[in-house]
Amino acid sequence: MADQFGCFMAYRLPAHLHRNRHGVLYFRLTVPAHIQAKIGQREIYRSLNTASVREAARAAQTLAIAFRAVFRELGREGMSEQEKTAQTRWEEFIQLPDLRLRLKNAGMQVALEEQQETLVQQENEIVNLKERHERDLEVAAMVKGVSVAPATASSRKTISEVWGAYKAEKIAAKAWKDGEDTAKYDHWPHIRAFIEIVGDKPIGTVTAEDVDHFQQQTLTNPDGGSSSNRKKRLERTGALFRWAKTKRQLTDDFRELFRFPGKIEEKHYLKFEQADLTALFESEDYQRHLFKTPSEYWLPLLGLFTGARLNELCQLTTDDIGNHEGVDTISILDEEIGKRLKTTASRRIIPIHSQLIQLGFLEFLGAASGRLFPELPENKARPGDFGKEPSRKFTDYRRQVGVGTDKYNADTGKWNGRSLKVFHSFRTTLISALRKAGVPKDRRTRLAGHEYEDTQDRNYAGGDVLTMFSMNMLKDDIERVSYEVGFAAYSTVSDRQRA
Repeated sequence: MADQFGCFMAYRLPAHLHRNRHGVLYFRLTVPAHIQAKIGQREIYRSLNTASVREAARAAQTLAIAFRAVFRELGREGMSEQEKTAQTRWEEFIQLPDLRLRLKNAGMQVALEEQQETLVQQENEIVNLKERHERDLEVAAMVKGVSVAPATASSRKTISEVWGAYKAEKIAAKAWKDGEDTAKYDHWPHIRAFIEIVGDKPIGTVTAEDVDHFQQQTLTNPDGGSSSNRKKRLERTGALFRWAKTKRQLTDDFRELFRFPGKIEEKHYLKFEQADLTALFESEDYQRHLFKTPSEYWLPLLGLFTGARLNELCQLTTDDIGNHEGVDTISILDEEIGKRLKTTASRRIIPIHSQLIQLGFLEFLGAASGRLFPELPENKARPGDFGKEPSRKFTDYRRQVGVGTDKYNADTGKWNGRSLKVFHSFRTTLISALRKAGVPKDRRTRLAGHEYEDTQDRNYAGGDVLTMFSMNMLKDDIERVSYEVGFAAYSTVSDRQRA
């Protein structure tokens, strides 16, 4: 069991179980001395792919019964018996009660696979027999201590070549929302990291040791980022290997080695409290109009009154500001080339809060055209992303006015800890204010651009989801939100310039 700090407390595990340093439980069984020479190993040690003692204990008990039966059989055999075909040996092995095992070229591991479904599918009978024969050969090779090298032509394709085919299939099937961009920025960096560590070798020759080395590098690299990023690296790379296995390009996808060990504690962003809002919007910078660019003034206010994500606001154009049903609105859409949204559900039209109008937002637009904030640079490594620089500037600003959960260390001159109050907290703040004002969840979901939990809402049959609710109704909802803050109207002239 884990203590309050997520560490595993020491206690005696049930028989045949061992926990590694990542918390994953393994099955462990000593091979009888008189059998060791026959199978070429002294101990059975295989991952059970779980940190749950209850689950692992059940699996270990089944495995222990099965292996002991095999040991008894091998112990009764004479030399002639050892010449039995691998197929006969395997068929006898899988007849043991309640056993669900699959032997792979990397060794024995527990596999929770149901065989019945494939057996009743007559159209797949030939394929199933072929796969069973290949597994029999692997068993024979393992028992004799011989490694079997994949012989198919496709298995000789390098990792980068397999990646090319994988990417092409995903893009053709429209499985990746942004096509080439998704491949280039969300998947390829992880595959490239794998290649840099193990080499661009034929994918069929990748070993468990290669993948284990990659996993350890991913988990321990000091520049590897957050736990979520490390988990994503393992998952994205593992997806390529699982795909390659479906194409018969390898026999083992090393699924258990591409899993992130343990659980990642989710840290949700906190909403801004009244004191935070006062510090942010009644600061000298706002009251005396000291911001250097319009985006520094408007982005926090737009975040507070629309709940939009930072990049959704950064990529707005004047065409996104319009009027629907007599209501001034901001459209968060991805219909223009180069725009990126987090999900399809993010598409929405938000009524402009009267407070923004009073502060001069519509006058700020004036006769301008194009992007609202052309001063924001695009991230060269991620087309359509304009949020990197304003995110950095807002972080500096909130620290300047004393908002955030990170702390400054005067001795090192650095900030310690990760703040849970960031620009995204404006989104959390608005949603909380809508809830407090009594706005129903379905309309809060639409205003925030969240995915609907209800299937009927997700598959709205009444037309475009953008028109699910009347704009006047949403306008009334957004106007229920108010903050006790002395906002200063927008001005292009600072107090310093006036002086």
